[in-house]
Amino acid sequence: MTIPLNSNGHRRRQLRARVLAEQTHCALCGQRVDKTLKTEPGKHYKKCTNTNCQGCLPHPMRPEVDEDIPRAKGGSPLQRDNCNLMHRTCNQRKGTMTLAEARKQHAETATQATAQRTPVKASPIW
Repeated sequence: MTIPLNSNGHRRRQLRARVLAEQTHCALCGQRVDKTLKTEPGKHYKKCTNTNCQGCLPHPMRPEVDEDIPRAKGGSPLQRDNCNLMHRTCNQRKGTMTLAEARKQHAETATQATAQRTPVKASPIW
């Protein structure tokens, strides 16, 4: 059964509130999620014409509720066991992958970054 993107907004808002209340860490990176972040102060969309705007671009580390199995692959946005808390950037990086696929890719990327670091050598002057 495919659920349209905007159907049953009330149920989705209830589920989002429940996930925000129950979880504290990002399902992908494992870091704590600051639930108070909303927008980046002083950063605006290109078409922002509001002179009193304090900032309207979403903060990259703000909390988002994401589906483990994405809607694009048949996952339900209304089932609690399919939804997790994530940072906005982690959610964007995950895209239409399942959480397991995204975790595997995240671990590989972290391993490659560690392998590419050059060791710090002590200065002979010290």
